Amino acid sequence: MGKVIALTLLMFFDNLSAKEETMPIADFFNKVNYENMETLCRQFYDPQIRFVDPLGEVNGIDNMIKYYRNLYQNVISIRFDSVNHFDKNSEKVFEWKMHLKHKKINGGDLIIVDGVSVFRYSLGKVVYHRDYFDLGVMLYENVPIIGSIITRIRKSAHGME
Repeated sequence: MGKVIALTLLMFFDNLSAKEETMPIADFFNKVNYENMETLCRQFYDPQIRFVDPLGEVNGIDNMIKYYRNLYQNVISIRFDSVNHFDKNSEKVFEWKMHLKHKKINGGDLIIVDGVSVFRYSLGKVVYHRDYFDLGVMLYENVPIIGSIITRIRKSAHGME
């Protein structure tokens, strides 16, 4: 009987802590920058974070920080607008619109990318983070020559050419 009560309490506190995120998702993404990245990442993510996006997979907080440092190294400005979000137990889905100016993409001009992120929490920190977005819109379409080819292919596929 004591084991059942202990297990029930453990499940209750695990679910409770999952709802008590370290900081709201939009706040994290709009506050993080190259200078404060390590501190904020360690507050937001669990040390065993598993991150997946169209560029690949990263495991562990130290690798996550390296990944972010590399991405943010040439960011001029970045802002995430929350479009929608859903919560269920220890999982959150965050739909966003990213406004990005990057020194090495699109000549530093503004790029707007729509995306969705899935987060799983444990003890108030993110243990799993997966981003879904169109890498073509963010990157490939903004590379000279390749970009014009991809844009032409998209328009043709949609019957616009």
